[in-house]
Amino acid sequence: MDTAPGKKETPLVSIIIPTYNHASYLPNAIHSCLSQTYQCLEIIVIDDGSTDNTREVLQGFKDRIVYVYQENQGASAARNVGLDIATGDFLTFLDADDSLTEDSIETRLEILLEREDIGFAMGETYSKYDPQNRIAYKPKVKKVLISEKFYEDLLLKRITFGPSLIRSSLARKFRFPVHITNGEDIAYSTKIFFSAKGCFLPKAVAIISRHTGGQHRNIEKMINQDIDLVSAILDDPFYGGALEYLRKDFTSSRYLSLFRSLYLSGNFKLAMKYYVLAVSVKPMSIIKRKYFTKFVRACLRSMFEG
Repeated sequence: MDTAPGKKETPLVSIIIPTYNHASYLPNAIHSCLSQTYQCLEIIVIDDGSTDNTREVLQGFKDRIVYVYQENQGASAARNVGLDIATGDFLTFLDADDSLTEDSIETRLEILLEREDIGFAMGETYSKYDPQNRIAYKPKVKKVLISEKFYEDLLLKRITFGPSLIRSSLARKFRFPVHITNGEDIAYSTKIFFSAKGCFLPKAVAIISRHTGGQHRNIEKMINQDIDLVSAILDDPFYGGALEYLRKDFTSSRYLSLFRSLYLSGNFKLAMKYYVLAVSVKPMSIIKRKYFTKFVRACLRSMFEG
């Protein structure tokens, strides 16, 4: 990797892994970090009060990671602890059940070292589905993109949302919101993307796990918070109303996400409610064929199931 004059040849990259009762997945996440083509790394695992055998599993990595235990406070609090103790020049977050592709750090770091005007770099992701570990890849981007408006692409789902490699000076300007537990990473990333120019690479940088087993719990969380994320982002004084133009589109998008999750979980009646809400907020949502088709199927299933 070539380095710009006056820059560190091997800047330190911190990888922050928050975890809660993911002992069975954690070794894979850590191994994916240890096997990176770029090796100047600081791997930080924040154990958010796990009650499984996480501590025992991590004994095998104790000389190669920084381990911090805290009483259970939620993923946002764990990530914020990671932000506080990370010493790297750049940092990224990795969920305990996900993993990095082999050259994930090197590929993104190269861009950040070449372009000082770029604050973060991200890319496409693979999806891994339980229980067969089936891998799917559905890229949304076919060329390198550099933009100052990735926050808009994120909120409107025009890009794949995966882990970003961020300059530490930028990453530490913000905190993960602890008052929401559904979409807190979107809230944090929106501030990052709003504050700096970024780069999106048309290649996978991570493998994201999609679990069927935890789907019910996640849906309950989504329903309880409904679309609180919309207010948490758009009403944040930090933006000074600059994102207000996205309210209808973002609100409709959140309703459609709830609709899809409920539909896939078999809760067709409640799914229909959120589809109607999405269309009421933005009538043009009805032309999104994949959602409309599911809505028709949900109606039919609800009729036959009484």
